[in-house]
Amino acid sequence: MQRAWISQYVVNRLASYTSNPSIQHYSALKRILRYLSGTRDYCITYRLLPEKTDFFYRYVDAAYANTDLNRSITSYMFIAGDGAITWSSKKQISTTLSSVQAEYVALSEASCKACWLRNLYTELGWLKEDMPTVIKGDNDGSITMAKNPKFHKQTKHIAVRWHWICELVQEGTVDIDTCHDPNQTADILTKALPQQKHTKHTIEMELTPA
Repeated sequence: MQRAWISQYVVNRLASYTSNPSIQHYSALKRILRYLSGTRDYCITYRLLPEKTDFFYRYVDAAYANTDLNRSITSYMFIAGDGAITWSSKKQISTTLSSVQAEYVALSEASCKACWLRNLYTELGWLKEDMPTVIKGDNDGSITMAKNPKFHKQTKHIAVRWHWICELVQEGTVDIDTCHDPNQTADILTKALPQQKHTKHTIEMELTPA
């Protein structure tokens, strides 16, 4: 289970071809199995951190039209105790018209998980309700859309449900911050990465040999 998130993106991609796989897909599957075999002793390590106001980190990313169905990929990752505690990589349920819109939808989807974690941490007495949760995205256009209501005219074509992120920002529940490559850890859930960058992000998630 600890290693499942690493191959989640590529497994989701291969699942699209189960009805008519080719040699290329079989080769990719073998590569996944070799990776899993070589990382059997890997696990996520959590650390007891000094008391602080920011209990978990949030990374959000999207890959525009990154599937054969022209659906974008939403990915997010939440880290606490220096280790990944929850993550997701899945197709967006609606077709987006630009990378900015895809990133905007990803921010909205990630904010749902952020609110759930906020409620959990508040019930445990670890979080004050007036403390905003910072979500780190890497697309300046989507961040501006979420923060500034004046762009409403340019976003009327976007489904109403995705504008929930604007309400959360306005009421101070969440805040959106910029986190560009190579520090965007959620990249590992949206696309195939070079080995060096892949290793960097796995270390950031504390996914290391036991």
